[in-house]
Amino acid sequence: MKSYIHTNSMSMLEDGSRFFTGINEVIYKNIEASFFLKDIISNSFGPEGMNKMILSEYEKIMITNNTVDILKNINVNHPISKLMLFFSLNQELDLGDSGGFVVIFGTELLKSSYCLLKDGFHISDIINNFIKAGKLTLKFLETLAIFRLADITNIKVVASLLSLTMNQTNQGLESYLAPQIAYACIKTLLHNKKNFSNSDIRVVKILGGSYEQIKTITGSVILRDTEGTIKKTKKANIVIFSGVFDLTSPETKSSILFKTAEDIMSCQSSENFFIEQIVKDLINCGINVIIANGFSDISLYFIEKYNIMALKIQSRFDLRRIARTCGAMVLGKIRKPNLEEMGKCDFVSVRSFGSQKVTIFQQETLQSKIFTIVARASSTHLLDFIEKTVFRSASVFKTIVRDNRFLAGAGASEIEMLRRLKSFSYEKTSGVQQFIIQKFAEAFESIPRTLIENSGQDPFKILSFLYNEHSKGNEYEGVDIQKSTTINTRRNGIWDSFACKYWAIKHSIEASTTILTVDQIIMAKKSLPDY
Repeated sequence: MKSYIHTNSMSMLEDGSRFFTGINEVIYKNIEASFFLKDIISNSFGPEGMNKMILSEYEKIMITNNTVDILKNINVNHPISKLMLFFSLNQELDLGDSGGFVVIFGTELLKSSYCLLKDGFHISDIINNFIKAGKLTLKFLETLAIFRLADITNIKVVASLLSLTMNQTNQGLESYLAPQIAYACIKTLLHNKKNFSNSDIRVVKILGGSYEQIKTITGSVILRDTEGTIKKTKKANIVIFSGVFDLTSPETKSSILFKTAEDIMSCQSSENFFIEQIVKDLINCGINVIIANGFSDISLYFIEKYNIMALKIQSRFDLRRIARTCGAMVLGKIRKPNLEEMGKCDFVSVRSFGSQKVTIFQQETLQSKIFTIVARASSTHLLDFIEKTVFRSASVFKTIVRDNRFLAGAGASEIEMLRRLKSFSYEKTSGVQQFIIQKFAEAFESIPRTLIENSGQDPFKILSFLYNEHSKGNEYEGVDIQKSTTINTRRNGIWDSFACKYWAIKHSIEASTTILTVDQIIMAKKSLPDY
């Protein structure tokens, strides 16, 4: 029976709401919105990528080609762009690499689906075959992982692998920074092989000097001088207080009436006696380093009198860092600590880096819980770049610990997967499925093409060389960014982490198929601000 009832979705929504439906209004617009992120990221992708100058909402200028920094500092309003942004940032946060791959490859899949929709293919056929092609890709990826890192404790090999993931913005920096990061990560791993945490690798930034003066300290570094004249202590027994080292104030207000000068002197002498008694109790426990949120003048007098090192730290993060380094507990009250609450450190000293004095808590044992990389540079921009590179490389090392397999880099694995997917579609499929899988495979060409374009070379020429070499069985041939030719990645040690590439492909497929499943967008009325 024919229905004459006209349904209007807008009649059910509040005034000011917006409703979009259909392929032209929703799916095509969503695909076009995802191109925005790719246009920003693509020319910063790879070792020859260009920098972006970003002015943050706090009017801080940032010059970088790092995917995370770019994506974090752009305000995106479109929900589809936010979705792609979410997958990319999660990739970088979890694995430390291939966030740009997620945006470029995911957008290229959407571009392929756009062409398929224009040719009349149904959206459900595209999604189902994309998912099937994704599963085939991950199977092929397993067979391409031909290199395994046999010895994770080899500093030279690990440093060379970490340097491949570093941005080449500052030429020569990776040769100094990568060995320092590799050393810190490996020594931290030896202490805790099952649960390596990249948060155990700390960075202290000191302005001045050059990145050739970067050092790795076994322990923690605090950007502060000690309070007294004691600057060095060996075999330190440490107590940490979260409050001010002084007599605790009473909870209720009270007034004291002094009648004579002797009453004032006796009151002051009694306070001095109690503070001196606290210091003596700490000495009897073997304490020779006191760390607190602050010190009163009289407490510093007695601490200096009994040759105890005093360090004032007001940051609770630094207190926790030192407590973890020395194995101490942070005490809330000024009292005599137990043996379990005391910390031990082999050497505590004050040292100067240029004009900056720092206090170093150094452990002589190589199996320290925390390592600190002292970054030196002539500008704050370069210091920030070094800090982000350290954290990113530590995340990549964590990924290598979980999965030590590697793929051919420089676009070689992408071209090989493209070739294998197309061969599979010709041999095992036909009709609609064959055409969609071929379109899916062609999206892999975007990665080597972007590398070639960013290096200033002819993409048609280099891609033809790559296809020719891979058709001959040379599956390790990748893009040579220095010359207008191909390069054997296996012979030259150019690798991509298998885990990073595996999850990047998975996230790209999930992002693109999720976007394609959206056929309606309902935007609620914007709420007015409360005044």
